[in-house]
Amino acid sequence: MLDTNAVRALVEGRSPRLDGWFAEQRCCLSAIVVAEIRFGLERRPSSAAWVAVVEGLLDAMEVLSWTQGCALTYGRLRADLERNGTPLAAMDLLIASHALSEGCTLISADQAFAQVSGLSIEVW
Repeated sequence: MLDTNAVRALVEGRSPRLDGWFAEQRCCLSAIVVAEIRFGLERRPSSAAWVAVVEGLLDAMEVLSWTQGCALTYGRLRADLERNGTPLAAMDLLIASHALSEGCTLISADQAFAQVSGLSIEVW
């Protein structure tokens, strides 16, 4: 499951490793990551070419929906992190919960995810 920063690196062609995973269809997206990408596209003007590349990528990847299982994982994870004094940013918490719930490895360069016990993380 790609985090938002991994999607950007993929779109910009900054990671041969990501390119390979994408070509092998080994990547998926959380609906939460798609929401962050959509916000980014709306927030600042982008060229039509950039939008087309991003849209093409979104169309080519499986997008996993947020489910009741994700919500259950979210509640437990948020409570655990708050008890430990290590809360995550809101969207990161949703993404981490989704990856945990689906049993996915989260592909991200964001070190904040390292504090999530049980989350498999790989840096792109």
